[in-house]
Amino acid sequence: MDQIEIPVRYYMDYPGGYDYAFEDLALPCAECAFLLVDVDGGYSVKDGAAHPTTEKFIAPALSAARTVGMKVAYVHNDMRQVVDPGNIACEFWTKTKFAKGNMVDAWAKSGDDFKPTYAPCVAPREGEPNFAKWMWSGFRDTFLDTRLRSWGIRTLFVVGYSRRACLHYTCAEAIGHNYRVILLRDCSNPPGEIEMPDTLDDSLPEGGWVNRMMLRQFEHLIGYTTTAAEFVAACRA
Repeated sequence: MDQIEIPVRYYMDYPGGYDYAFEDLALPCAECAFLLVDVDGGYSVKDGAAHPTTEKFIAPALSAARTVGMKVAYVHNDMRQVVDPGNIACEFWTKTKFAKGNMVDAWAKSGDDFKPTYAPCVAPREGEPNFAKWMWSGFRDTFLDTRLRSWGIRTLFVVGYSRRACLHYTCAEAIGHNYRVILLRDCSNPPGEIEMPDTLDDSLPEGGWVNRMMLRQFEHLIGYTTTAAEFVAACRA
């Protein structure tokens, strides 16, 4: 496939705008890559089944990308790289994320043979690199940027988890490395799922104002969005 024509959405954040804009982008397929962020662990396999978003949205989009020969790359968490009592991130995240225990002990239990776990529908294939990260961004202290540049990539189609953490910060750093970012906005946490209970709002299509804020921040500062169905259709065109 020489070119992919993809419909995209973004948000006009200026007087007289303050609304969504839509257009079609025509992009050389050889300069595009499909990036999966943290599509492993509890979001990949839970109680023997894939997360519904992973199975119904991410997997078909990934399959479409592979079908047209688009490069595919993964990033996943591996806190073993930094877990020690002196790490400030571990100190703080233990207080904000653990009711009992701490992050250092939790990751120490994973052992030296830790490997990310994927549902079969989104598991990496041979030749698809999978970079271990310790912070939110898949670009921090990894060789992701080096690999993408060696492929001649200019545009990233990005999916994964979560919209207010690793997915968001990976995309934010991607534009800082001069990549065009296109987020498949329904290939992440469904409405309300990553919301704190006091921020839920059923009147919003995003399920709450945290999800709404993160998506609005993305669409006016970082990049374009599209949907899994639109991406699959563009790959089939």
